[in-house]
Amino acid sequence: MPSYPQDEFDSAATERGPVGVHRKRKSIVMAIVTPFLVFLGAGALAYGVVVYLWAQGGGSGLPPLGDIAAPTITQTAIVGPTDSLATLSPTPTASSSPKPAPTPTHTAEPVHLDASVVVLNGAKIVGLAGTSADKIKAGGFTAVTAGNISTNLPAANTVRYSDAIYETTARQVAALLGIATVEQGVTPQGNVSVILVSKPAK
Repeated sequence: MPSYPQDEFDSAATERGPVGVHRKRKSIVMAIVTPFLVFLGAGALAYGVVVYLWAQGGGSGLPPLGDIAAPTITQTAIVGPTDSLATLSPTPTASSSPKPAPTPTHTAEPVHLDASVVVLNGAKIVGLAGTSADKIKAGGFTAVTAGNISTNLPAANTVRYSDAIYETTARQVAALLGIATVEQGVTPQGNVSVILVSKPAK
């Protein structure tokens, strides 16, 4: 087999690196120094931009390092599902709302047919009290008497009762005689007094 003199391609084959590479492989030192120099150059460029902006903003000299805002680190709290729940009060409904107390209604007293009823004649008409008493008896009353009166006369025929329990009774007596005025007060006699100053309508 013929032999040839060794040339530059044969020398490249003996070095590290893939076969066929015709350029000399860079050293490890250059591989480390080159990125470091690029990093320093970028930092110097950034600082130059800061100095330029500082001068444009009216600053003089170099910007103090304290004016460079440090990054703010915020902490976000993670709220669980139960942390955001509020205690809710039940909404009052129409059914749960307090109802106003009912207004008490006045219960009318019954007619006391056994109440003491006295018919007093102040009109000086003979027999007026007796005739009126008979009409009251015909209405169902059992304790009716007649008499005369001459003092403290009202302006019109009046039926007066002594106590509130006799109000309905007095109104019944007034209806039997056609008397419009019914009042509570001091009765001359009896539980109910009929004071006549003129002839009743009935």
